[in-house]
Amino acid sequence: MSGVGLIAVEVFLLGVLLAAAWYLRKQRRQLITQRSEFKREVALLEEQNIRLEDAGMKLLQLKEKLELEQEKSARLLRNILPEQVIDDLRNRGESLPERFDNVTVLFADIVNFTEQAAELDPAELIWELNDIFSEFDQIFSKHNCVRIKTIGDAYMAVAGLDKNNSAHCVNILRAACEARNYLAERNQKSQCKYRWQMRFGVNSGSVIGGIVGREKYIYDILGDTVNTASRIEHASEAMQINVSQSSRSLAESEFEFSDRGAIEVKGKGRLEMYFLLGEKKS
Repeated sequence: MSGVGLIAVEVFLLGVLLAAAWYLRKQRRQLITQRSEFKREVALLEEQNIRLEDAGMKLLQLKEKLELEQEKSARLLRNILPEQVIDDLRNRGESLPERFDNVTVLFADIVNFTEQAAELDPAELIWELNDIFSEFDQIFSKHNCVRIKTIGDAYMAVAGLDKNNSAHCVNILRAACEARNYLAERNQKSQCKYRWQMRFGVNSGSVIGGIVGREKYIYDILGDTVNTASRIEHASEAMQINVSQSSRSLAESEFEFSDRGAIEVKGKGRLEMYFLLGEKKS
């Protein structure tokens, strides 16, 4: 091959090498660019993942906070409304007044409260009532009874609103006995200058129950059974549980009673009444 031919071959090969080198550099640059873009995408994904994790944590915290607030609201509602009424409000958005044919109502109040309260510091007086009635709430709830309300030194509870509680009278009498025992034990330990004495009244029958009020509402029960229970309580004595004939009839298989005879009651005439002595021994 002549010298010119060799030069032509060398030039051709050099061109091929240069083209190959250029192509490799181009591919390398593309790879570097793709790698950089990939790194950026990975970094972006990691950043988004971190943000999602933060958002998830915030959502979880908000969920826990919401559940806590819902539980607080539920506790507040349970303080003023029976459980079945709360269920009605949740499920139907309303709770209609209802008649309950078989319930037992209890009233209790402190003997000579007005005179004794006048001599106590207001803060101490409220503390005493709150301490006593808070314990009563636990006692009556334990025995499947519902506290309806307190008015000053008066405490009102009912059993049988669930309609499946055939032992409503027995339950409320057991709660009354436990409440009386608690108060007696508390009097022995209390630092208060007074030893609170309470009288209890119990009556069974039918009532109407429903929410009263629109903005500031309470659940209340109404009817002659309620009025009679209040009269029975007023006719009781200190640390005694006074029971009507209707309640005695429902609980005489479980409890012992002392017959007080017929006692005159305002607006009711003479009513048979009994002091509760305690549960019968098996």
